[in-house]
Amino acid sequence: MRKLVAPLATLLLAGAAGLTFSAPAQAAPAATVPVVEQCPDVCPANYDPVFCRFSDGSTGRFTNDCFASVHACKRGVKIVACTRILN
Repeated sequence: MRKLVAPLATLLLAGAAGLTFSAPAQAAPAATVPVVEQCPDVCPANYDPVFCRFSDGSTGRFTNDCFASVHACKRGVKIVACTRILN
């Protein structure tokens, strides 16, 4: 058993000798970190279709107003008007 333990211990010590450690990176001061708006990724699956017009002049039809809001957020535009689509 001793013949097996000695090589294993040597291997473990040699592996540990190659490890390096560093201090954790310091975060930038809060005043210099820009605030970025997070756009939601999830909307309820209820079907309540809307047709919306955006500040850049584009239009679109969406499953519900949540999907229209996500679309506007991700493209950096505002919703000018939305109209419910009646079936």
